[in-house]
Amino acid sequence: MIILYVFTAICLWKVNITVFAIYVLLFVFVAFFMSYVCVYWECPYVGKFAPCVGGFCLPSSQIARLFKNTKRSETRYNIFLNLAYVCFFGILLFPTYFLYMQNIFYLFVYTGIVIVYLVLFNLFICPVCATRHICPGGQMAVKIRKKLEKNE
Repeated sequence: MIILYVFTAICLWKVNITVFAIYVLLFVFVAFFMSYVCVYWECPYVGKFAPCVGGFCLPSSQIARLFKNTKRSETRYNIFLNLAYVCFFGILLFPTYFLYMQNIFYLFVYTGIVIVYLVLFNLFICPVCATRHICPGGQMAVKIRKKLEKNE
């Protein structure tokens, strides 16, 4: 995914510096907001390698160390979780128009890689994550995997 992010950032840089800056800021926001979510969930990966979608937990787990002694607030958690998801989907959706404008082939390749990555991640990583019982993505992935195993 990192290669895809870099390629996308280069394409957005060619479009406009503002578009590029928005794309980069979305990554910063996801990492920051997810860091609080990590602390709220008492994630065992804080400060270590964390297996989360898109690689965002790598910086989030480090940033979470700053929040470790912060008083947990359910309201703040809900706000930060929703903002993290909005920014995450922004990272996935924001570049689509610009990729289409540069070359429709770029858009198809980008979309294909994102879909394959998300499917594989949800099938193989989420069901074995330590926070799968509280993470919305992990809960969904476990349910899907159980249904797939029943149908086999």
